[in-house]
Amino acid sequence: MAANRPSQTEAGDSPGPDDEARKAAIAAAKLANRLPEIRLVVLGWRWPGKSLTGNTIIGREEFRLERAAEFCVKRETEVLERQVIVVDTPGWFSTQDTPPSYKQELVRGASLCPPGPHAFLLVIPVGMFTEVDRARIEEHVSLFGEGVWKQTIVVFTWAEVLRNISIERYIRREGKELQWVLEKCKRRYFVINNCIFGEHPQVGRLLERVEKMVAEEGGYYNPEEVEKEKKPLDKNQNPAREVRELGARPKQNSALSLSKAMEVESLSSE
Repeated sequence: MAANRPSQTEAGDSPGPDDEARKAAIAAAKLANRLPEIRLVVLGWRWPGKSLTGNTIIGREEFRLERAAEFCVKRETEVLERQVIVVDTPGWFSTQDTPPSYKQELVRGASLCPPGPHAFLLVIPVGMFTEVDRARIEEHVSLFGEGVWKQTIVVFTWAEVLRNISIERYIRREGKELQWVLEKCKRRYFVINNCIFGEHPQVGRLLERVEKMVAEEGGYYNPEEVEKEKKPLDKNQNPAREVRELGARPKQNSALSLSKAMEVESLSSE
């Protein structure tokens, strides 16, 4: 048996011509897709995860976590020779209607990085994903028009609570509601660890994912082009109004329980 096993060199310690060509092609594609400036808008719920993701990308604490933001906040930095602009938006509630003023501010976020964002990062914390969660996402993302999905990447946070469960298994386990969201954005997703702060390869990989999407979809989201297709905000329109189960609920005894507690505290103080 051992006689038929290839040596370490034959098995791939020394890459062959095909491996070298493949690596060269990948490097060339990344170089061709590279953008000098990347504009991002972060979307999600009103509790830690969304703003934390913005801080992770920026590499420093720029977006406040103590209280849910009511207004968009724009910050800029340089990452791997790219100028990166991040707009953090007001988050939506899990079980309450989002005020029309919050929705208007949410939509305004796309105009804060002209001529338009390259990507919307839809932040979803790992946990129990329900029909309410899907409805909330559809309700708020649709404010930007149907075309926004072409520029959207799902960013999973708090994946550390899965321990030995892969993100692929988690997605399958959560069923059709989460599958619906991923299908809308052509199954583009990224897992970010917000416990790792500062310089880290994950931010570079996320930016490469954005550049790849821009190359595939062509360009960026233009707020002016979709203005005509958007419907006026209706404070009485909410597909999840009558549903009473909690949305985006963290798993019991997980780190997300603290985040949910912070959201409740924030709501009670308003």
